[in-house]
Parts: sequence; C-alpha cells; structure tokens
Amino acid sequence: MLSVHEVTTAYQGLVAISAISIEVAKGEIVCVAGANGAGKSTLLKSIAGAERPRSGTVSFDGTRIDGMAQHVITSRGIAYVPENRRLFPRLSVRDNLRLGSYLYRGEADREAPLDLVFQLFPRLAERLDQRAETLSGGEQQMLAIGRALMTRPRLLMLDEPSQGIMPKLVDEIFQAVKRIRDAGMTVLIVEQRMSECLEIADRAYILQTGRVLMQGSAVEIMGNPDVRKAYLGM
Repeated sequence: MLSVHEVTTAYQGLVAISAISIEVAKGEIVCVAGANGAGKSTLLKSIAGAERPRSGTVSFDGTRIDGMAQHVITSRGIAYVPENRRLFPRLSVRDNLRLGSYLYRGEADREAPLDLVFQLFPRLAERLDQRAETLSGGEQQMLAIGRALMTRPRLLMLDEPSQGIMPKLVDEIFQAVKRIRDAGMTVLIVEQRMSECLEIADRAYILQTGRVLMQGSAVEIMGNPDVRKAYLGM
C-alpha cells in the first residue's frame, strides 16, 4: 500500500532522515521506533506532505505522492495525526470532528464515521459540547484520532500517540489502534514506547540518526537482544 524509497528530507537546513526505505502492506500495523532525534516524525511528515523530501520517492497504491499538497494526500486516503495533535482548542468536540469530514461536506452520510469514533472513544460522545481545550491530554489524543478517522482513511499515521498521556489512557489508545486495524484500516505508528508499540504491531522499523538501523517482524525485533538492551531496558 505504502512504499517509501530512499527518502532524504532536511528539516531547518539539517538532514533529518537519509535514504530511508520502508513499506507498509494493506491491513498491517507497522511501528517505527527509535530515540528522540532519530527522524521518526520527519518520516511521517515526508509521507503526509508536511515536509517535502529532498530526494527519493513516496508511493501510495502505486501512485507517487511526494510533492503533492497535504490536503491532496489526505483526499487520497492518508490521515496524519501529528505529535502536537493540532486541534482547534476553542471549538467543541463536535465541531472538531465535523471539520475532519470537510472533504465530504454536502454529502448525506458525511458523519457516518462517527459511529466508529464513538465505539472506539465513548468519552467523546459524552463531551460533544465541550471545548477541545478543556479535555485531558488523553481525551485530546482521542479527539485528534477521531477527527482523522472522519476523513475515512485507508492509511492512518500516528505520531507519538502516547505522549503526555496518563498510563491508564495509554493502554486505551493502543487498544483502539488494534480495533482501528480490525475495522479495515492500515496503521503506521511512530512511538518512543517501543514495548507497547511492538505488542500491537505486525512489523517494525528501528531508526537511528535518520537511518533504518533494523527491520523485521515485531516478534523478531522484540526478541533481539541488542534491542532489548538498548531500547527496552531488559
């Protein structure tokens, strides 16, 4: 479904990722893990159109999308939830979700994805009239994911969804990711919480200083003694 081939992207004049290649097949959960500064977020931005690669190609369903505007990439079926969530803080939960369905404005079933959103995150149904800025960190992350689901994506990309969330809600977010895959979507997730990410993933890539250090099935990566020592503290 997604093919990133030897992509190099510079951020603020510095090369953040260098000749990175990854693939994501339909129906997979793929985890991209690594320390701060490894280039994880830049990789997702390069796919989503938020950053333009200096070289290399990004293809989705066999069509090159590198160089396309971000809203065009979204319309092709890729939803991106950035690290800082980018909610509209003074708007209600309801309005934030409706903005996610902007591509389908005027259509009778514009709000059809709400059923899935509320199944995944019942809290949002209880807080429809609250402003986004009044939600907890975990609830804001749920809203950001819910808004992305309103675009009806085939590929959902999540950047550090566990960041700034209490441990109880972290588990809830990761379980929701599994249910999103079960609903027929493909997921590419960037995470520092490598252990939790590998538990739900099919395959994984480990990045280090802007390059792919290791790749394989989640089980292989989890069982690698070097990974366990360097990243999992085992």
